[in-house]
Amino acid sequence: MELSQYQIEKINKACLDAYNSNQGVYFQPTGVPVRIKELVIYTRYETGGYSGGSCWGSSNPQPFSTDPPNDKFKVLDMVLEELMPNITYLQFKKIDALIHSEEESENEYYGNCTDYKVEYIILSELCKLLETFIR
Repeated sequence: MELSQYQIEKINKACLDAYNSNQGVYFQPTGVPVRIKELVIYTRYETGGYSGGSCWGSSNPQPFSTDPPNDKFKVLDMVLEELMPNITYLQFKKIDALIHSEEESENEYYGNCTDYKVEYIILSELCKLLETFIR
């Protein structure tokens, strides 16, 4: 069981239209450890940071936080829709256990920065798990 190139392109186009490039099926996307040398189901979203810093004397960077978006991992739904649309809740809980996460920050000028959470599932691990659901 695997995604075809056509399915990956279809999913990535839908993600690009809806989420820019912050979700999709990618090889070594931003925030995924470089030791992962295969396709991953990927999402990246803002979690907070610092804002308010400026070049003026009144610069005062303040922390802020944001809630994860409701559709933070919609790409996983799209992949499952292609590979195995009729999974059970308990099977989904097993899939949920495959999610890896990383955090990263992008530093900006004047003390500002944006923090992100990256979540991903290694596609080959998901496919192996889905195959066990068939047996």
